[in-house]
Amino acid sequence: MRRASADGHLPDMSDPDAPTTNPAPKTPAETEPLGDELREVWYEGPDVVTALRIYDGDREYPLPQKTISTLGASRSCDVSVPGGGLSALHCAFVRKGTRLRVLDQHSTNGLYHGGRRVDLIDLYPGDLFTAAPLTFLAMNDEMRVQRHVIADIVGTRYTPTPDRVLVDAVKSSQHILFTGEPGCDLDRLARAIHAVSLRRSRPLVELAVLPEDRGLQREILRRAARSSLLIDLEATRTPLDPTFCTMAFSPDHHIRVLVIAATPSVARRLLSLDEMERLQHIWIRPIAMRPGDVPELLDRLLAERAAPFRLTDLTSRNRDALCSHDWRDNWNGLRLAADRLTAITRVSAWETMNWQERSVALGIPKTTAYEWFNGLGLTSPLFPPRGLA
Repeated sequence: MRRASADGHLPDMSDPDAPTTNPAPKTPAETEPLGDELREVWYEGPDVVTALRIYDGDREYPLPQKTISTLGASRSCDVSVPGGGLSALHCAFVRKGTRLRVLDQHSTNGLYHGGRRVDLIDLYPGDLFTAAPLTFLAMNDEMRVQRHVIADIVGTRYTPTPDRVLVDAVKSSQHILFTGEPGCDLDRLARAIHAVSLRRSRPLVELAVLPEDRGLQREILRRAARSSLLIDLEATRTPLDPTFCTMAFSPDHHIRVLVIAATPSVARRLLSLDEMERLQHIWIRPIAMRPGDVPELLDRLLAERAAPFRLTDLTSRNRDALCSHDWRDNWNGLRLAADRLTAITRVSAWETMNWQERSVALGIPKTTAYEWFNGLGLTSPLFPPRGLA
């Protein structure tokens, strides 16, 4: 073996007596950027934890955007959670750029991450950690916006829970099959999942009908690379092209496939067994199976429309009618009800009008107005005498 000379320099490897070895690769003057085909799903934008949510709970806590903040049972903490079993000062948060570091403050029950007790954690959106005994979900702004969309569609009383769906959307690349009745907003759920994922910097690609032309199919795959591909099987009657599906599900393109179908049997008829086995299945229950959720869902829709009332302002008979209605059109029926009830409250003489006048005020045919109103089981007056100021 050649040794370094006394001055520390390596011997001249051009010496004919030197052992023959492969020359070392030259350092490039400028490193070339990776092509799309070599890039993984890397999110390169700022991804800041802006809030904590008790996992599978109903409380969300905005985090102050200062360098150091605190969590604990004491009311002096920036995030105060009394009565939950936390220490008075349980942990501290330290911001450095987009990173959020959690430091245990000698709490009684400790800080846990990944099943281990730890003294510090670097948190990113979608991470779960436990300030024992409470488990928290770290959220960014996109997650905070889309969480209520996911909760509205999935429901809060079922499996998987909205928070489980949210975490999987952020931390996983699992392909997903959504099934449910028409009007269950499967497409809206798929868009929400893309919006919180690491793929959100690239446009969601939506596919209703697969073109037969191979060149057009390749273009769809190119646009969907490192993004999400939403395939709506409701408009398809024949099995999808197996070559296209193989490429879409292949890890080479880094595509997350989101499939919409009425039932798993419909999906099995149009996709191969291998593709079906790669899909996580999420069944969305119809509104008729979620009567306890109707008041909250309707109130949210009324708030979005700036309606001057909420469900509790209606007479008890009308509240009961809306809550017990079968909502066969699911979200479509709920939105229609919110639209028309909001419009009715803006017609000052509604209760004294006949159906011809009411239909003109709503801008729909008389028969449509009458059948819709009575089909929901609504009666006049809609509101008690003092229902609205």
